[in-house]
Amino acid sequence: MDFCNVIIKTSMAQQKIDKEYCLTDNSVNVYGYRCLTEGLQLDRYKPAIGFLMHNRERGVAVKWEDLRVDGDKLWGKPVVNTTAFPDLAQQIEDGFYDAASCGKIVALEWSDEPEMKIEGQPGITVTKWFPRDISIVDIPGNYNALANLYDEADNVLMDLSDKKQVFNNNQNQNEMPDLNLTAEQKKLLDLKDDATPEQVGVVLADLVDKAKRTDKAEKDLADLKAETTTKEVNEILEKGMTDKKLTKDLADKLRTTYKENPTGLKDLINAMTAQKIVGVTEGEDIPEKYKGKSFDDLYVSGDLADIKINYPEFYKTLKK
Repeated sequence: MDFCNVIIKTSMAQQKIDKEYCLTDNSVNVYGYRCLTEGLQLDRYKPAIGFLMHNRERGVAVKWEDLRVDGDKLWGKPVVNTTAFPDLAQQIEDGFYDAASCGKIVALEWSDEPEMKIEGQPGITVTKWFPRDISIVDIPGNYNALANLYDEADNVLMDLSDKKQVFNNNQNQNEMPDLNLTAEQKKLLDLKDDATPEQVGVVLADLVDKAKRTDKAEKDLADLKAETTTKEVNEILEKGMTDKKLTKDLADKLRTTYKENPTGLKDLINAMTAQKIVGVTEGEDIPEKYKGKSFDDLYVSGDLADIKINYPEFYKTLKK
């Protein structure tokens, strides 16, 4: 029995998303280099895990299954760690995290030869490699990735000039112009003056994540408020009809007018007195559209003038 419980709990702690992500291809990333899919050592990407926005401190967010290569693209489906990230699966389903990004890339072989480069590529071409993680992100292209290349011993290859030049002299893999902040801005983000672009990226990614969760919470709250208001208005109108203060036609009109103002509706109905709903007055051929209507109904609809002129006895009964 205990073993069964363990299996059940484990299955509930994860959720596979039936949605394929392009995990990598042969294009140039924002740091100016590219990693060839044909050189990807997929058997060395184990465990096939990923984080949220490359933030390892928050724990493993996903593992990748159904990995397949199609042309120069690697595809996979995420299985979400719902224990650590209870809302992530729904955010993925809702389209808030539609991209994946390779992080902590281990470069085994590379080339700086011009014939290996494509248009818009100032950096090297990594011809043999594998990632340590492939994270779920909101914006693809490694904007929040740990963009440094690593060797097999996990040493950061900040400068490969002793082997081959990684970037042109005017290019630096740590330059991220879009993330250059003033000292005051870094202070507001609780960052040190010497914070690296990667650290800035992590903080900004966390802020974006929190903002999205806040927006979703505000929308959920607004939806709940609207649902509660509609329910309250309906209950007030039902009571008004039960107390014979309203006919159905009048209730329907008030439902539209007071759909967002249950307090005003309640005050209005409380001020009303119970009505006698009249039928056909003997001796007069009353049109069907007037039958069963109260004085208030016919006043609101503007039909009282016609009734007063053409059906005076019916009018007197209504007035009483």
